[in-house]
Amino acid sequence: MKTKQGIPRLLEIAGKKKIWLIFSALISVVSTAAQFIPYIAIYKILKELALNATKPEMINNDYIWYWCYITLGSFVVYCIFLFASLMLSHIAAFDILYEFRVKLSNKLAKLPLGFFSDKTSGSIKKVMSDDVERIELFIAHHIPDIVSSLLFPAMLIIYMFIIDWRLALVAMCIFIAALLIIAQMNNSRMKTVADEYVKIMGRMNGSIVEFVKGIQVVKIFTKSTKAFERLNNNINDFQNYAFKITQQWSTPYIGFNLILAATTLLIVPPATYFLLKADSYPDYIPTVLMFILFSGSMFFPMLKLIWIGGVISQVTVGVNQIDSILQEYELPQHTKQATLKGYSVEFDKVSFAYSDDTVLEDINFIAHEGTITALVGPSGGGKSTLAMLIARFWDVATGEIKIGGVPVKMIPIEQLMNIISFVFQDSMLFFDTIEENIRMGNTAASFEEVTNAAKAAQCHEFISKLPNGYKTLVGEGGTYLSGGEQQRISLARAILKDAPIVLLDEATAYADPENESKILESFSHLIRGKTIIVIAHRLNTVVNSDQILYINNKSIQENGTHEELLAQNQNYARMWNSYSTAQNWVISNTNGEG
Repeated sequence: MKTKQGIPRLLEIAGKKKIWLIFSALISVVSTAAQFIPYIAIYKILKELALNATKPEMINNDYIWYWCYITLGSFVVYCIFLFASLMLSHIAAFDILYEFRVKLSNKLAKLPLGFFSDKTSGSIKKVMSDDVERIELFIAHHIPDIVSSLLFPAMLIIYMFIIDWRLALVAMCIFIAALLIIAQMNNSRMKTVADEYVKIMGRMNGSIVEFVKGIQVVKIFTKSTKAFERLNNNINDFQNYAFKITQQWSTPYIGFNLILAATTLLIVPPATYFLLKADSYPDYIPTVLMFILFSGSMFFPMLKLIWIGGVISQVTVGVNQIDSILQEYELPQHTKQATLKGYSVEFDKVSFAYSDDTVLEDINFIAHEGTITALVGPSGGGKSTLAMLIARFWDVATGEIKIGGVPVKMIPIEQLMNIISFVFQDSMLFFDTIEENIRMGNTAASFEEVTNAAKAAQCHEFISKLPNGYKTLVGEGGTYLSGGEQQRISLARAILKDAPIVLLDEATAYADPENESKILESFSHLIRGKTIIVIAHRLNTVVNSDQILYINNKSIQENGTHEELLAQNQNYARMWNSYSTAQNWVISNTNGEG
Protein backbone atom coordinates (compact mmCIF):
# COMPACT_ATOMS: atom_id res chain seq x y z
CA MET A 1 0.00 0.00 0.00
CA LYS A 2 1.30 3.46 -0.88
CA THR A 3 2.31 5.79 1.97
CA LYS A 4 3.76 8.72 0.02
CA GLN A 5 1.70 11.60 -1.28
CA GLY A 6 2.21 14.74 -3.32
CA ILE A 7 5.67 15.47 -4.75
CA PRO A 8 7.39 12.40 -3.16
CA ARG A 9 4.68 10.22 -4.71
CA LEU A 10 5.13 12.02 -8.04
CA LEU A 11 8.83 11.14 -8.00
CA GLU A 12 7.97 7.57 -7.02
CA ILE A 13 5.53 7.18 -9.91
CA ALA A 14 8.06 8.83 -12.26
CA GLY A 15 10.35 5.83 -11.66
CA LYS A 16 13.64 5.94 -13.56
CA LYS A 17 12.74 9.29 -15.12
CA LYS A 18 13.28 11.02 -11.77
CA ILE A 19 17.06 10.87 -12.38
CA TRP A 20 16.51 13.54 -15.05
CA LEU A 21 14.80 15.71 -12.43
CA ILE A 22 17.68 15.25 -9.99
CA PHE A 23 20.22 16.29 -12.63
CA SER A 24 18.00 19.23 -13.59
CA ALA A 25 17.91 20.39 -9.96
CA LEU A 26 21.70 20.01 -9.54
CA ILE A 27 22.39 21.97 -12.72
CA SER A 28 19.93 24.62 -11.52
CA VAL A 29 22.09 24.98 -8.39
CA VAL A 30 25.06 25.86 -10.60
CA SER A 31 23.03 28.34 -12.67
CA THR A 32 21.69 30.01 -9.50
CA ALA A 33 25.21 30.30 -8.06
CA ALA A 34 26.36 31.86 -11.34
CA GLN A 35 23.38 34.24 -11.18
CA PHE A 36 24.51 35.41 -7.73
CA ILE A 37 28.16 36.11 -8.65
CA PRO A 38 27.41 39.54 -10.26
CA TYR A 39 26.14 40.77 -6.87
CA ILE A 40 29.54 39.93 -5.36
CA ALA A 41 31.24 41.60 -8.30
CA ILE A 42 29.19 44.78 -7.88
CA TYR A 43 30.05 44.97 -4.18
CA LYS A 44 33.77 44.44 -4.86
CA ILE A 45 33.82 47.13 -7.54
CA LEU A 46 31.86 49.60 -5.38
CA LYS A 47 34.22 48.90 -2.50
CA GLU A 48 37.25 49.58 -4.66
CA LEU A 49 35.77 52.82 -5.95
CA ALA A 50 34.70 53.98 -2.47
CA LEU A 51 38.09 53.32 -0.90
CA ASN A 52 39.77 55.48 -3.50
CA ALA A 53 37.00 58.03 -4.05
CA THR A 54 39.31 60.91 -3.12
CA LYS A 55 42.28 59.47 -5.01
CA PRO A 56 41.05 58.32 -8.44
CA GLU A 57 44.61 57.61 -9.55
CA MET A 58 44.81 54.89 -6.86
CA ILE A 59 41.89 52.90 -8.32
CA ASN A 60 43.03 49.44 -9.46
CA ASN A 61 41.62 49.25 -12.97
CA ASP A 62 42.86 45.68 -13.43
CA TYR A 63 40.93 44.67 -10.33
CA ILE A 64 37.75 46.28 -11.66
CA TRP A 65 38.17 44.68 -15.08
CA TYR A 66 38.82 41.34 -13.39
CA TRP A 67 35.40 41.45 -11.73
CA CYS A 68 33.79 42.65 -14.94
CA TYR A 69 35.15 39.60 -16.72
CA ILE A 70 33.99 37.41 -13.84
CA THR A 71 30.51 38.91 -14.20
CA LEU A 72 30.47 38.29 -17.94
CA GLY A 73 31.68 34.72 -17.48
CA SER A 74 29.11 34.04 -14.77
CA PHE A 75 26.36 35.31 -17.04
CA VAL A 76 27.46 32.90 -19.79
CA VAL A 77 27.61 30.04 -17.27
CA TYR A 78 24.18 31.03 -15.95
CA CYS A 79 22.63 30.95 -19.45
CA ILE A 80 24.24 27.63 -20.39
CA PHE A 81 23.32 25.84 -17.18
CA LEU A 82 19.81 27.34 -17.06
CA PHE A 83 19.24 26.09 -20.61
CA ALA A 84 20.60 22.64 -19.68
CA SER A 85 18.43 22.50 -16.56
CA LEU A 86 15.28 23.44 -18.46
CA MET A 87 16.11 20.98 -21.26
CA LEU A 88 16.46 18.12 -18.78
CA SER A 89 13.30 19.09 -16.90
CA HIS A 90 11.32 19.34 -20.16
CA ILE A 91 12.59 15.97 -21.38
CA ALA A 92 11.65 14.44 -18.04
CA ALA A 93 8.27 16.22 -18.08
CA PHE A 94 7.27 14.96 -21.52
CA ASP A 95 8.46 11.42 -20.75
CA ILE A 96 6.58 11.39 -17.45
CA LEU A 97 3.53 12.94 -19.13
CA TYR A 98 3.57 10.15 -21.72
CA GLU A 99 4.01 7.43 -19.12
CA PHE A 100 1.26 8.85 -16.91
CA ARG A 101 -1.24 8.86 -19.76
CA VAL A 102 -0.22 5.37 -20.89
CA LYS A 103 -0.52 4.09 -17.31
CA LEU A 104 -3.91 5.75 -16.88
CA SER A 105 -5.17 4.45 -20.24
CA ASN A 106 -4.02 0.92 -19.47
CA LYS A 107 -5.51 1.12 -15.99
CA LEU A 108 -8.86 2.46 -17.21
CA ALA A 109 -9.04 -0.36 -19.74
CA LYS A 110 -8.64 -2.91 -16.93
CA LEU A 111 -11.15 -1.39 -14.51
CA PRO A 112 -14.65 -2.81 -14.21
CA LEU A 113 -17.35 -0.69 -15.80
CA GLY A 114 -18.79 -0.10 -12.33
CA PHE A 115 -15.89 2.31 -11.74
CA PHE A 116 -17.28 4.62 -14.43
CA SER A 117 -20.86 4.54 -13.18
CA ASP A 118 -19.88 6.74 -10.21
CA LYS A 119 -17.72 9.14 -12.24
CA THR A 120 -18.63 11.61 -14.97
CA SER A 121 -16.68 11.69 -18.20
CA GLY A 122 -15.78 15.28 -17.28
CA SER A 123 -14.07 14.27 -14.02
CA ILE A 124 -12.09 11.53 -15.79
CA LYS A 125 -11.17 13.99 -18.55
CA LYS A 126 -9.90 16.40 -15.89
CA VAL A 127 -7.54 13.75 -14.50
CA MET A 128 -6.37 12.53 -17.92
CA SER A 129 -5.91 16.03 -19.37
CA ASP A 130 -5.87 18.90 -16.85
CA ASP A 131 -4.13 17.21 -13.91
CA VAL A 132 -1.51 15.52 -16.09
CA GLU A 133 -0.87 18.77 -17.99
CA ARG A 134 -0.45 20.65 -14.71
CA ILE A 135 2.12 18.07 -13.59
CA GLU A 136 3.97 18.52 -16.89
CA LEU A 137 4.06 22.29 -16.37
CA PHE A 138 5.28 21.84 -12.80
CA ILE A 139 8.08 19.44 -13.73
CA ALA A 140 9.18 21.33 -16.84
CA HIS A 141 9.33 24.80 -15.31
CA HIS A 142 8.78 24.87 -11.58
CA ILE A 143 11.35 22.33 -10.37
CA PRO A 144 14.25 24.53 -11.62
CA ASP A 145 12.33 27.54 -10.26
CA ILE A 146 12.02 25.95 -6.81
CA VAL A 147 15.79 25.43 -6.63
CA SER A 148 16.58 29.01 -7.67
CA SER A 149 13.80 30.50 -5.50
CA LEU A 150 15.15 28.73 -2.42
CA LEU A 151 18.86 29.02 -3.10
CA PHE A 152 19.05 32.61 -4.36
CA PRO A 153 17.43 34.24 -1.26
CA ALA A 154 19.57 31.98 0.96
CA MET A 155 22.73 33.21 -0.80
CA LEU A 156 21.59 36.82 -0.47
CA ILE A 157 20.89 36.48 3.25
CA ILE A 158 24.23 34.78 3.91
CA TYR A 159 26.09 37.47 2.00
CA MET A 160 24.13 40.16 3.85
CA PHE A 161 25.44 38.80 7.16
CA ILE A 162 28.96 38.72 5.73
CA ILE A 163 28.74 42.39 4.72
CA ASP A 164 26.88 43.77 7.77
CA TRP A 165 25.10 41.60 10.31
CA ARG A 166 23.13 44.54 11.72
CA LEU A 167 21.40 45.47 8.47
CA ALA A 168 21.05 41.76 7.74
CA LEU A 169 19.02 41.37 10.95
CA VAL A 170 16.80 44.29 9.96
CA ALA A 171 16.20 42.71 6.55
CA MET A 172 15.53 39.33 8.16
CA CYS A 173 12.88 40.88 10.45
CA ILE A 174 11.13 42.35 7.37
CA PHE A 175 11.22 39.01 5.52
CA ILE A 176 9.98 37.10 8.60
CA ALA A 177 7.08 39.55 9.02
CA ALA A 178 6.09 38.96 5.39
CA LEU A 179 6.30 35.19 5.88
CA LEU A 180 4.22 35.31 9.08
CA ILE A 181 1.47 37.14 7.20
CA ILE A 182 1.46 34.70 4.31
CA ALA A 183 1.61 31.77 6.76
CA GLN A 184 -2.13 32.26 7.19
CA MET A 185 -2.37 30.56 3.82
CA ASN A 186 -1.02 27.39 5.41
CA ASN A 187 -0.62 23.98 3.78
CA SER A 188 -3.67 22.39 5.40
CA ARG A 189 -5.95 25.16 4.14
CA MET A 190 -4.28 25.06 0.73
CA LYS A 191 -4.94 21.32 0.54
CA THR A 192 -8.58 21.80 1.51
CA VAL A 193 -8.99 24.50 -1.11
CA ALA A 194 -7.25 22.37 -3.75
CA ASP A 195 -9.47 19.37 -2.90
CA GLU A 196 -12.57 21.53 -3.20
CA TYR A 197 -11.29 22.94 -6.49
CA VAL A 198 -10.89 19.42 -7.92
CA LYS A 199 -14.42 18.45 -6.92
CA ILE A 200 -16.04 21.61 -8.27
CA MET A 201 -14.07 21.45 -11.55
CA GLY A 202 -14.92 17.76 -11.94
CA ARG A 203 -18.64 18.44 -11.52
CA MET A 204 -18.51 21.41 -13.89
CA ASN A 205 -16.57 19.48 -16.55
CA GLY A 206 -19.06 16.62 -16.32
CA SER A 207 -22.06 18.91 -16.73
CA ILE A 208 -20.36 20.71 -19.67
CA VAL A 209 -19.84 17.39 -21.47
CA GLU A 210 -23.46 16.45 -20.75
CA PHE A 211 -24.63 19.86 -21.96
CA VAL A 212 -22.69 19.59 -25.24
CA LYS A 213 -24.08 16.11 -25.87
CA GLY A 214 -27.61 17.37 -25.25
CA ILE A 215 -27.27 20.73 -27.00
CA GLN A 216 -29.88 19.82 -29.61
CA VAL A 217 -32.49 19.17 -26.93
CA VAL A 218 -31.54 22.39 -25.11
CA LYS A 219 -31.84 24.47 -28.29
CA ILE A 220 -35.22 22.93 -29.13
CA PHE A 221 -36.82 23.45 -25.75
CA THR A 222 -35.14 26.57 -24.42
CA LYS A 223 -33.23 29.69 -25.45
CA SER A 224 -31.11 29.81 -22.30
CA THR A 225 -28.62 27.52 -20.62
CA LYS A 226 -30.46 28.24 -17.36
CA ALA A 227 -32.85 25.49 -18.34
CA PHE A 228 -29.92 23.13 -18.08
CA GLU A 229 -30.04 23.37 -14.32
CA ARG A 230 -27.06 21.21 -13.43
CA LEU A 231 -24.61 23.16 -15.61
CA ASN A 232 -25.97 26.48 -14.35
CA ASN A 233 -25.68 25.38 -10.71
CA ASN A 234 -22.13 24.07 -11.20
CA ILE A 235 -21.01 27.30 -12.86
CA ASN A 236 -22.53 29.26 -9.96
CA ASP A 237 -20.78 26.96 -7.48
CA PHE A 238 -17.43 27.67 -9.14
CA GLN A 239 -18.12 31.41 -9.14
CA ASN A 240 -19.06 31.37 -5.44
CA TYR A 241 -15.97 29.28 -4.67
CA ALA A 242 -13.72 31.80 -6.46
CA PHE A 243 -15.30 34.72 -4.59
CA LYS A 244 -14.96 32.95 -1.23
CA ILE A 245 -11.27 32.17 -1.74
CA THR A 246 -10.57 35.71 -2.94
CA GLN A 247 -12.24 37.17 0.16
CA GLN A 248 -10.38 34.81 2.51
CA TRP A 249 -6.93 35.41 1.11
CA SER A 250 -7.02 38.94 -0.25
CA THR A 251 -5.87 40.56 3.02
CA PRO A 252 -2.85 38.32 3.79
CA TYR A 253 -1.78 38.24 0.15
CA ILE A 254 -1.93 42.03 -0.22
CA GLY A 255 -0.11 42.44 3.11
CA PHE A 256 2.63 40.07 2.02
CA ASN A 257 3.13 41.92 -1.26
CA LEU A 258 3.13 45.35 0.41
CA ILE A 259 5.80 44.42 2.96
CA LEU A 260 8.05 42.80 0.35
CA ALA A 261 7.56 45.70 -2.06
CA ALA A 262 8.37 48.17 0.73
CA THR A 263 11.53 46.34 1.86
CA THR A 264 13.79 48.89 0.19
CA LEU A 265 11.87 51.76 1.82
CA LEU A 266 12.05 50.08 5.24
CA ILE A 267 15.79 49.35 4.97
CA VAL A 268 16.75 52.98 4.17
CA PRO A 269 16.22 54.51 7.70
CA PRO A 270 18.43 52.01 9.59
CA ALA A 271 20.94 52.03 6.73
CA THR A 272 21.12 55.84 6.91
CA TYR A 273 21.57 55.65 10.68
CA PHE A 274 24.46 53.19 10.42
CA LEU A 275 25.96 55.25 7.60
CA LEU A 276 26.03 58.38 9.78
CA LYS A 277 27.55 56.40 12.66
CA ALA A 278 30.19 54.71 10.50
CA ASP A 279 33.88 55.36 11.22
CA SER A 280 34.58 55.84 7.54
CA TYR A 281 31.66 57.52 5.80
CA PRO A 282 32.71 56.72 2.22
CA ASP A 283 33.64 53.14 3.04
CA TYR A 284 30.09 52.38 4.26
CA ILE A 285 28.34 53.74 1.16
CA PRO A 286 28.85 50.47 -0.84
CA THR A 287 27.27 48.55 2.04
CA VAL A 288 24.19 50.77 2.02
CA LEU A 289 23.88 50.55 -1.77
CA MET A 290 24.23 46.76 -1.69
CA PHE A 291 21.52 46.34 0.94
CA ILE A 292 19.19 48.51 -1.09
CA LEU A 293 19.98 46.31 -4.10
CA PHE A 294 19.62 43.11 -2.04
CA SER A 295 16.27 44.12 -0.52
CA GLY A 296 14.81 44.75 -3.97
CA SER A 297 16.25 41.49 -5.30
CA MET A 298 14.44 39.45 -2.63
CA PHE A 299 10.97 40.42 -3.81
CA PHE A 300 10.55 38.30 -6.92
CA PRO A 301 12.20 35.06 -5.64
CA MET A 302 10.05 35.08 -2.51
CA LEU A 303 6.91 35.97 -4.45
CA LYS A 304 7.67 33.15 -6.88
CA LEU A 305 8.26 30.75 -3.98
CA ILE A 306 4.85 31.55 -2.46
CA TRP A 307 3.20 31.15 -5.86
CA ILE A 308 4.95 27.82 -6.40
CA GLY A 309 3.64 26.76 -2.98
CA GLY A 310 0.10 27.13 -4.32
CA VAL A 311 1.06 25.25 -7.47
CA ILE A 312 2.51 22.42 -5.37
CA SER A 313 -0.81 22.12 -3.51
CA GLN A 314 -2.67 21.80 -6.82
CA VAL A 315 -0.11 19.34 -8.16
CA THR A 316 -0.38 17.30 -4.95
CA VAL A 317 -4.13 17.01 -5.38
CA GLY A 318 -3.62 16.16 -9.05
CA VAL A 319 -1.13 13.42 -8.19
CA ASN A 320 -3.56 12.06 -5.61
CA GLN A 321 -6.33 12.05 -8.24
CA ILE A 322 -4.10 10.17 -10.68
CA ASP A 323 -3.01 7.83 -7.93
CA SER A 324 -6.62 7.17 -6.93
CA ILE A 325 -7.16 5.73 -10.42
CA LEU A 326 -3.86 3.83 -10.52
CA GLN A 327 -4.68 2.29 -7.12
CA GLU A 328 -8.23 1.26 -8.09
CA TYR A 329 -9.17 -2.36 -7.64
CA GLU A 330 -8.87 -4.43 -10.81
CA LEU A 331 -10.84 -7.54 -11.57
CA PRO A 332 -8.65 -10.61 -10.88
CA GLN A 333 -7.29 -12.03 -14.12
CA HIS A 334 -6.02 -15.44 -15.13
CA THR A 335 -3.14 -15.65 -17.55
CA LYS A 336 -3.40 -19.33 -18.48
CA GLN A 337 -5.38 -19.93 -21.66
CA ALA A 338 -8.72 -21.61 -20.89
CA THR A 339 -9.85 -24.76 -22.75
CA LEU A 340 -13.48 -24.20 -23.71
CA LYS A 341 -15.91 -26.96 -24.58
CA GLY A 342 -17.82 -25.02 -27.19
CA TYR A 343 -19.31 -21.56 -26.81
CA SER A 344 -22.51 -22.03 -24.85
CA VAL A 345 -23.30 -19.37 -22.20
CA GLU A 346 -24.68 -20.48 -18.84
CA PHE A 347 -26.00 -18.44 -15.91
CA ASP A 348 -26.08 -20.48 -12.71
CA LYS A 349 -27.87 -18.80 -9.77
CA VAL A 350 -26.38 -15.42 -10.67
CA SER A 351 -27.10 -12.31 -8.59
CA PHE A 352 -25.61 -8.86 -9.11
CA ALA A 353 -25.83 -5.43 -7.50
CA TYR A 354 -24.46 -1.93 -8.16
CA SER A 355 -23.14 -1.08 -4.69
CA ASP A 356 -26.24 -1.74 -2.57
CA ASP A 357 -28.73 -1.64 -5.44
CA THR A 358 -29.60 -5.20 -6.48
CA VAL A 359 -30.17 -5.47 -10.23
CA LEU A 360 -30.38 -9.23 -10.86
CA GLU A 361 -31.41 -12.07 -8.54
CA ASP A 362 -31.06 -15.83 -9.02
CA ILE A 363 -30.69 -15.81 -12.83
CA ASN A 364 -30.60 -19.30 -14.38
CA PHE A 365 -30.53 -20.12 -18.10
CA ILE A 366 -28.35 -21.65 -20.84
CA ALA A 367 -27.80 -20.11 -24.27
CA HIS A 368 -26.62 -23.06 -26.32
CA GLU A 369 -24.02 -22.69 -29.04
CA GLY A 370 -25.54 -21.87 -32.42
CA THR A 371 -28.79 -20.55 -30.91
CA ILE A 372 -30.38 -17.12 -30.46
CA THR A 373 -31.45 -15.99 -27.00
CA ALA A 374 -33.52 -12.80 -26.84
CA LEU A 375 -33.80 -10.63 -23.73
CA VAL A 376 -37.00 -8.61 -23.54
CA GLY A 377 -38.89 -6.73 -20.88
CA PRO A 378 -39.46 -3.25 -19.48
CA SER A 379 -36.64 -0.70 -19.42
CA GLY A 380 -34.51 -0.88 -16.31
CA GLY A 381 -35.19 -4.57 -15.79
CA GLY A 382 -31.52 -5.56 -16.07
CA LYS A 383 -31.27 -6.79 -19.69
CA SER A 384 -28.19 -4.78 -20.64
CA THR A 385 -26.52 -5.57 -17.33
CA LEU A 386 -27.10 -9.27 -17.89
CA ALA A 387 -25.45 -9.10 -21.33
CA MET A 388 -22.49 -7.10 -20.02
CA LEU A 389 -21.89 -9.61 -17.23
CA ILE A 390 -21.14 -12.21 -19.91
CA ALA A 391 -18.17 -10.09 -21.01
CA ARG A 392 -17.22 -9.63 -17.34
CA PHE A 393 -17.73 -5.90 -17.20
CA TRP A 394 -18.33 -6.65 -13.52
CA ASP A 395 -17.94 -9.73 -11.35
CA VAL A 396 -21.16 -11.20 -10.02
CA ALA A 397 -21.91 -11.20 -6.31
CA THR A 398 -23.10 -14.80 -6.19
CA GLY A 399 -23.45 -17.63 -8.67
CA GLU A 400 -21.40 -18.36 -11.77
CA ILE A 401 -21.35 -17.37 -15.43
CA LYS A 402 -19.77 -19.97 -17.69
CA ILE A 403 -18.69 -20.03 -21.32
CA GLY A 404 -18.03 -23.47 -22.77
CA GLY A 405 -18.28 -24.87 -19.25
CA VAL A 406 -15.52 -22.59 -17.91
CA PRO A 407 -16.30 -19.75 -15.44
CA VAL A 408 -15.62 -16.38 -17.05
CA LYS A 409 -13.41 -15.53 -14.06
CA MET A 410 -11.06 -18.30 -15.19
CA ILE A 411 -10.83 -17.02 -18.78
CA PRO A 412 -8.06 -14.46 -19.48
CA ILE A 413 -9.53 -11.06 -20.43
CA GLU A 414 -7.79 -11.06 -23.82
CA GLN A 415 -9.18 -14.50 -24.65
CA LEU A 416 -12.62 -13.47 -23.42
CA MET A 417 -12.64 -10.35 -25.59
CA ASN A 418 -11.49 -12.37 -28.61
CA ILE A 419 -14.49 -14.71 -28.44
CA ILE A 420 -17.14 -11.99 -27.93
CA SER A 421 -18.40 -9.33 -30.35
CA PHE A 422 -20.53 -6.36 -29.28
CA VAL A 423 -23.02 -4.27 -31.19
CA PHE A 424 -24.52 -1.71 -28.81
CA GLN A 425 -27.39 0.72 -29.26
CA ASP A 426 -25.01 3.68 -28.82
CA SER A 427 -22.30 2.86 -31.33
CA MET A 428 -18.79 4.10 -30.58
CA LEU A 429 -16.72 5.23 -33.55
CA PHE A 430 -13.22 6.61 -33.11
CA PHE A 431 -11.70 9.65 -34.78
CA ASP A 432 -10.19 7.66 -37.63
CA THR A 433 -11.09 6.50 -41.11
CA ILE A 434 -14.14 4.35 -41.70
CA GLU A 435 -11.83 1.58 -42.88
CA GLU A 436 -9.86 1.59 -39.61
CA ASN A 437 -13.06 1.76 -37.55
CA ILE A 438 -14.24 -1.44 -39.24
CA ARG A 439 -10.78 -3.01 -39.11
CA MET A 440 -10.81 -2.78 -35.30
CA GLY A 441 -12.75 -6.02 -35.49
CA ASN A 442 -9.71 -7.70 -37.02
CA THR A 443 -6.55 -5.60 -37.38
CA ALA A 444 -4.97 -8.20 -39.68
CA ALA A 445 -7.86 -8.14 -42.19
CA SER A 446 -7.24 -7.17 -45.79
CA PHE A 447 -9.07 -4.29 -47.46
CA GLU A 448 -11.14 -6.81 -49.40
CA GLU A 449 -12.26 -8.46 -46.16
CA VAL A 450 -13.16 -5.01 -44.79
CA THR A 451 -15.32 -4.22 -47.80
CA ASN A 452 -16.97 -7.67 -47.69
CA ALA A 453 -17.89 -7.04 -44.03
CA ALA A 454 -19.26 -3.62 -44.98
CA LYS A 455 -21.35 -5.16 -47.76
CA ALA A 456 -22.70 -7.78 -45.35
CA ALA A 457 -23.63 -4.99 -42.92
CA GLN A 458 -25.40 -3.05 -45.69
CA CYS A 459 -23.10 -0.02 -45.36
CA HIS A 460 -20.87 -0.39 -48.44
CA GLU A 461 -23.26 1.65 -50.56
CA PHE A 462 -23.31 4.82 -48.44
CA ILE A 463 -19.56 4.53 -47.73
CA SER A 464 -18.82 4.44 -51.47
CA LYS A 465 -20.77 7.68 -51.97
CA LEU A 466 -18.56 9.58 -49.51
CA PRO A 467 -15.85 11.81 -51.10
CA ASN A 468 -12.99 9.68 -49.76
CA GLY A 469 -14.86 6.41 -49.48
CA TYR A 470 -13.37 4.11 -46.84
CA LYS A 471 -10.62 6.68 -46.16
CA THR A 472 -13.17 9.22 -44.93
CA LEU A 473 -12.48 10.47 -41.41
CA VAL A 474 -15.28 10.08 -38.87
CA GLY A 475 -16.00 12.91 -36.44
CA GLU A 476 -14.58 16.41 -36.08
CA GLY A 477 -12.72 17.44 -39.22
CA GLY A 478 -14.29 14.60 -41.16
CA THR A 479 -17.83 13.45 -41.78
CA TYR A 480 -20.68 12.91 -39.34
CA LEU A 481 -22.72 9.73 -39.72
CA SER A 482 -26.32 9.21 -38.71
CA GLY A 483 -27.18 6.87 -35.85
CA GLY A 484 -28.26 4.15 -38.28
CA GLU A 485 -25.04 4.49 -40.31
CA GLN A 486 -22.93 4.29 -37.16
CA GLN A 487 -24.75 1.14 -36.12
CA ARG A 488 -24.07 -0.48 -39.47
CA ILE A 489 -20.37 0.40 -39.19
CA SER A 490 -20.36 -1.26 -35.77
CA LEU A 491 -22.14 -4.26 -37.26
CA ALA A 492 -19.50 -4.49 -40.01
CA ARG A 493 -16.84 -4.42 -37.29
CA ALA A 494 -18.53 -7.33 -35.53
CA ILE A 495 -18.93 -9.30 -38.77
CA LEU A 496 -15.22 -8.83 -39.54
CA LYS A 497 -14.26 -9.99 -36.05
CA ASP A 498 -16.22 -13.23 -36.58
CA ALA A 499 -16.34 -14.04 -32.86
CA PRO A 500 -18.29 -17.17 -31.75
CA ILE A 501 -20.40 -15.20 -29.22
CA VAL A 502 -22.29 -12.06 -30.25
CA LEU A 503 -24.03 -9.58 -27.94
CA LEU A 504 -26.56 -7.32 -29.69
CA ASP A 505 -28.07 -4.47 -27.70
CA GLU A 506 -30.97 -3.01 -29.73
CA ALA A 507 -28.83 -3.13 -32.87
CA THR A 508 -31.60 -1.68 -35.09
CA ALA A 509 -32.54 1.18 -32.77
CA TYR A 510 -31.63 3.99 -35.18
CA ALA A 511 -32.58 2.31 -38.44
CA ASP A 512 -35.52 3.36 -40.57
CA PRO A 513 -37.87 0.56 -41.75
CA GLU A 514 -36.04 0.12 -45.08
CA ASN A 515 -32.59 -0.08 -43.51
CA GLU A 516 -33.90 -2.18 -40.63
CA SER A 517 -34.84 -4.93 -43.08
CA LYS A 518 -31.35 -4.70 -44.63
CA ILE A 519 -29.70 -4.92 -41.20
CA LEU A 520 -31.84 -7.87 -40.21
CA GLU A 521 -30.90 -9.54 -43.48
CA SER A 522 -27.20 -8.89 -42.75
CA PHE A 523 -27.54 -10.62 -39.39
CA SER A 524 -27.51 -13.91 -41.29
CA HIS A 525 -23.80 -13.26 -41.97
CA LEU A 526 -23.17 -12.48 -38.33
CA ILE A 527 -25.13 -15.15 -36.46
CA ARG A 528 -24.50 -18.24 -38.54
CA GLY A 529 -23.40 -21.00 -36.13
CA LYS A 530 -22.79 -18.57 -33.25
CA THR A 531 -24.17 -18.05 -29.77
CA ILE A 532 -26.33 -14.93 -29.96
CA ILE A 533 -27.61 -12.86 -27.03
CA VAL A 534 -29.88 -10.10 -28.33
CA ILE A 535 -31.61 -7.32 -26.39
CA ALA A 536 -34.63 -6.02 -28.26
CA HIS A 537 -37.55 -3.64 -27.83
CA ARG A 538 -38.81 -4.22 -31.37
CA LEU A 539 -40.30 -7.62 -30.69
CA ASN A 540 -40.78 -8.45 -34.36
CA THR A 541 -36.98 -8.82 -34.64
CA VAL A 542 -36.82 -11.72 -32.15
CA VAL A 543 -39.93 -13.78 -32.87
CA ASN A 544 -37.76 -16.50 -34.44
CA SER A 545 -35.35 -16.73 -31.49
CA ASP A 546 -34.65 -20.17 -30.01
CA GLN A 547 -35.58 -18.83 -26.58
CA ILE A 548 -36.95 -15.57 -25.27
CA LEU A 549 -36.30 -14.46 -21.68
CA TYR A 550 -38.79 -11.98 -20.23
CA ILE A 551 -36.84 -10.06 -17.57
CA ASN A 552 -38.50 -7.82 -15.00
CA ASN A 553 -38.13 -7.05 -11.29
CA LYS A 554 -34.54 -8.40 -11.23
CA SER A 555 -35.43 -11.90 -12.41
CA ILE A 556 -36.41 -14.05 -15.40
CA GLN A 557 -40.19 -14.27 -15.16
CA GLU A 558 -40.82 -16.17 -18.40
CA ASN A 559 -38.71 -18.37 -20.68
CA GLY A 560 -39.69 -20.00 -23.95
CA THR A 561 -40.17 -19.54 -27.68
CA HIS A 562 -42.41 -16.82 -29.10
CA GLU A 563 -45.31 -19.24 -29.56
CA GLU A 564 -44.86 -20.79 -26.11
CA LEU A 565 -44.88 -17.42 -24.37
CA LEU A 566 -47.94 -16.24 -26.30
CA ALA A 567 -49.71 -19.45 -25.26
CA GLN A 568 -48.92 -18.73 -21.59
CA ASN A 569 -50.82 -15.42 -21.98
CA GLN A 570 -48.79 -13.60 -19.33
CA ASN A 571 -46.41 -10.62 -19.38
CA TYR A 572 -44.77 -11.37 -22.74
CA ALA A 573 -48.16 -11.90 -24.41
CA ARG A 574 -49.41 -8.55 -23.09
CA MET A 575 -46.19 -6.89 -24.25
CA TRP A 576 -46.59 -8.45 -27.71
CA ASN A 577 -50.18 -7.27 -27.97
CA SER A 578 -49.19 -3.73 -26.97
CA TYR A 579 -46.35 -3.77 -29.50
CA SER A 580 -48.61 -5.05 -32.29
CA THR A 581 -51.19 -2.35 -31.50
CA ALA A 582 -48.50 0.35 -31.54
CA GLN A 583 -47.27 -0.83 -34.93
CA ASN A 584 -50.73 -0.18 -36.38
CA TRP A 585 -51.16 3.20 -34.68
CA VAL A 586 -51.56 6.25 -36.94
CA ILE A 587 -52.21 9.96 -36.41
CA SER A 588 -55.75 10.90 -37.45
CA ASN A 589 -57.35 14.31 -38.00
CA THR A 590 -60.53 15.42 -36.24
CA ASN A 591 -62.60 13.69 -38.94
CA GLY A 592 -60.93 10.37 -38.21
CA GLU A 593 -58.96 10.44 -41.46
CA GLY A 594 -55.39 9.00 -41.38
